[in-house]
Amino acid sequence: MATTEFLISLFILLVLFHPSTHSLSSVHDILPTYALPRGLLPSSVTNYTLSDNGDFQVILPSPCYVNFNYLVYYDTLVTGTLKYGSISELKGVKVQRFGVFWFEIDEIKVDLPETEWVYFRVGVIEKRLDAEQFRRVRDCGSEGVLGDVLKV
Repeated sequence: MATTEFLISLFILLVLFHPSTHSLSSVHDILPTYALPRGLLPSSVTNYTLSDNGDFQVILPSPCYVNFNYLVYYDTLVTGTLKYGSISELKGVKVQRFGVFWFEIDEIKVDLPETEWVYFRVGVIEKRLDAEQFRRVRDCGSEGVLGDVLKV
């Protein structure tokens, strides 16, 4: 009898604490439920997990680049903690500045109640950008392809 109770308890713990995979919704549909724009992540996301505590993993088939106001790099694995109005402890997303330097984006947040701004924190520096450019989910490109687009 003790073995049966132990197995049932173990099963319940595994169900409660196992990160859930949301196969019915795309990650782009999940972001607005946290007051974040859909287009913060590229269209090439193939899978993601979101735990009850907000920890997430996003999988991309290959590294890619998206050109917003700045060139943004997404690694094949993007991780962080999703909370209402913010993504903290972000890893796997970098922004290019001054045409040569890449900086890891540490946090993304929005004003609550929502305004037209999205805030990006890199170290101690915070940059405010217009949220409109993040409302649409964008396709990824390779650095070479985007490099040609950026030559003006």
